[in-house]
Formats: sequence, C-alpha cells, structure tokens
Amino acid sequence: MDIVLPHILAGLPAWAGIIITIAVPVLLALLLGRVMYALFTHAEFQANAVVGAVKYGFVVEIYAVVAALTLVGSWDTFQTARDTLQKEASGLYMLALSVDTFDGPNLAATRQEMRAAIRNYAAAVVAQDWPAMQAGVTSSGSDAAFQRMTRAFLDAPSERSAQQVLQQKTGDWLGQVAEARIARLSVASRTLSGLIWLLVLTVSVAAIAFQWFFGGASAAMHYAMAAVIAIIVGAVLLVSVKLAFPYVGQPPLLSPAPFLAMMDLR
Repeated sequence: MDIVLPHILAGLPAWAGIIITIAVPVLLALLLGRVMYALFTHAEFQANAVVGAVKYGFVVEIYAVVAALTLVGSWDTFQTARDTLQKEASGLYMLALSVDTFDGPNLAATRQEMRAAIRNYAAAVVAQDWPAMQAGVTSSGSDAAFQRMTRAFLDAPSERSAQQVLQQKTGDWLGQVAEARIARLSVASRTLSGLIWLLVLTVSVAAIAFQWFFGGASAAMHYAMAAVIAIIVGAVLLVSVKLAFPYVGQPPLLSPAPFLAMMDLR
C-alpha cells in the first residue's frame, strides 16, 4: 500500500510538521465536539457516561498498543539506518587511514588513485544516492564509484610485508562498506508498511472521536480534555513518522555529513 502521506509529512520542515500533526487532530476533535453537541443533549451525554467511559477505555487500550508498536517499529528503522550509516562511514575512514601505508615513490600513483576513489565514492553517495533515499526509492548511482574504489584497493601492488598484511584487512573493510551500502540503499523496503500507517491513522481518529459519545458536567472541560488528547495523538504520529523516514526532512535526522568529510580527503 502507498505510503506517500507519511513520507510527505516526514519531508516537511520541522515547524510545518509540528503544526500539521498537532493542529489537524485538535481541529478534528473540536469539530467533532461541535457536531456531537448539536446532535445530542447534555442529559443524553450524562446518561451514556458510564457505558461510554468503559468503551472508550477499550479504544484507548487498542490505541496504546498500536502506538507503542508503531513507535518501536519506527525506532528500529531509525536505529538500523543510523548504525548502517556509521558502519559504512567507519569502513571508509579505515580505508582512508590505510592509504599512507602504501608508501614509497613507486606507489605515489596508487595512493593518489586510492584517495581519488574514496572521494569519488563519497561524492556519488551525496549527489546520487542521497536524493533517491530522500525520495524513498532505490538507487544504483554509486555502483561505478564503488567498483572503482574496490579495484583501487584490491589491485594495489605490495612492496613490503606490512602492505601485504594490510591488503587482507582492506578486503574486510571493503566488505563492511559493501554490506552497509546495500542496507542503506534498501531503506525504502524496510520502512513501515502502508497498512500499518492506515491502522495507526484509523485508531488515532477513533481515539479522538469516541470520547465525544459521553460527557461530563462542563462542556468547556470536555473540549479542553479533547484538545489535550488530540495533541498527544498528533505528537505520537509526528515522532513515528520522523523516525520511520530518517533520511527525509528539513533537517533530516540523518545527514550525509560523514561522506561530505570523505570528499575533502587529501
């Protein structure tokens, strides 16, 4: 199922996302209150208070479970994306540190190609992969740059035993970068399903609407409580959306800063 709406919300500036996710539930709650008070009398609300409160407690429990599962799933998505980014960046950093081990005048061209390959790969990630990740689609824009970097390190000649030993480690670091790169590029397939977002939205609306089927002595107090509940629902939705799409937003939770640093490698 399509997940365009959550992705759009995640891509909004922080202030706009807060306004929308808070204002819409609050306005919905107040509008439903006006409708319900127009349809039913105060006495009818009071007569339904006991039964309505019990049923509303059931709805709230369902909402709590769904919201908790959504937050856990969104947090897992964010944490996985963050760890993947750190893993890829650390692999690139170790490759960059290993370049100087290939010392000597005969390997000057090799060192130059290694550094250029790392810079080229980092630039490809920023210029080609990152926009695709922000749009929630897969990308193969950095394939050529990654292959060039792989060949630059695996095909490097070794003149000393230390360089031969280091080449065994560079293969491990390249494998680490490759594994993290695949995980990073598949972020769109690991986000929460559109069915889950539909469930969250449905239960959220139910939690906001069902509270109006019973009432207390003060309509003003009922409106105030409804607004507070709507704010809580909106805040849960906002946090879930931001965590589920960590590469999207202004600013995003995760930025290409590590790759920008690798682009300045000399």
